[in-house]
Amino acid sequence: MRKKRRSGEGESLAFLDIITCGFGAIVLLLIISKPVPDFIDFVEQDVDLSGAIERAAESVAMLSAQLEGLRTALSEVPDPASQTVDIHVDQSIESARQQLKELQSSNQALEIVQQTLTTTSILETTNPSQRDPEVGGIPVDSEYVIFIVDTSGSMIEIWDRVIDVMYRIIDIHPQVRGFQVMNDNGNFLFESTRRKWLPDTPRSRQNVKASLSIWQSFSNSSPVEGLETALKLYGGKREKLSVYIVGDDYTGSSYDEVIRVLRRLNFNQSTGQPKTRIHSIGFLSQHGSDRYSTLMRNVAERNRGAFLGLPN
Repeated sequence: MRKKRRSGEGESLAFLDIITCGFGAIVLLLIISKPVPDFIDFVEQDVDLSGAIERAAESVAMLSAQLEGLRTALSEVPDPASQTVDIHVDQSIESARQQLKELQSSNQALEIVQQTLTTTSILETTNPSQRDPEVGGIPVDSEYVIFIVDTSGSMIEIWDRVIDVMYRIIDIHPQVRGFQVMNDNGNFLFESTRRKWLPDTPRSRQNVKASLSIWQSFSNSSPVEGLETALKLYGGKREKLSVYIVGDDYTGSSYDEVIRVLRRLNFNQSTGQPKTRIHSIGFLSQHGSDRYSTLMRNVAERNRGAFLGLPN
């Protein structure tokens, strides 16, 4: 049996085709009629960008001119580093002059002693009976010498001068059979030589000088302990002995303690005379106190010694 064709099927397809074509036409018209990006806007933007570039170039030129001006002004300013160097050079020269002046003063003091020693040697050769047992005010009749040296910080700063003076003191003695070195607290430079003597030979001096250059030992800038040790171990014997106290300051509470130690250990009760000569070498500073010089002058006077003050 033949089926009947639906009457609305063809009409529906045709309608859809028409609608589709119409929609496509509209889309096509929209695509065709869409405005192209405004050329005028691009031109205007290019114009604005060119202006900005020109303004930036002007700014760069102005900044370059300012930079060049600053460089010129900076080149005319004196170099601070060179001024600092000049100041340091001037200070070094002035310091060297001051040190030279101080060294000359100390050398002059010791040269007086050495010149007197030369004169004494001549007198001894021509007329031995008239030999003066003192040289420049320092008795030099001792055969053994002990140095009690202040090893505090202020002395370490001038340590080379201290060593030089110590050896020159040995040199002014006509004959030294032995010597010893300790600090003001009684610590020996060579602990193994306690109760012994260092021979006065070139090799011994060289070893002592090398050890002194690196010696570090506590010091309280008071010779009480050193004097007690020296007089107990070496004093009161038949050897002719001189003790040299070398320092620049005295920090003890009073002078009585030092005087009491000397009266107890260095005086012969039967004769009332000191057993050992005690001298002092003072490196005196105009900025320091006079306690050291006051004490040591008194000690030297009471113990048949001499006090020699040198500029610090």
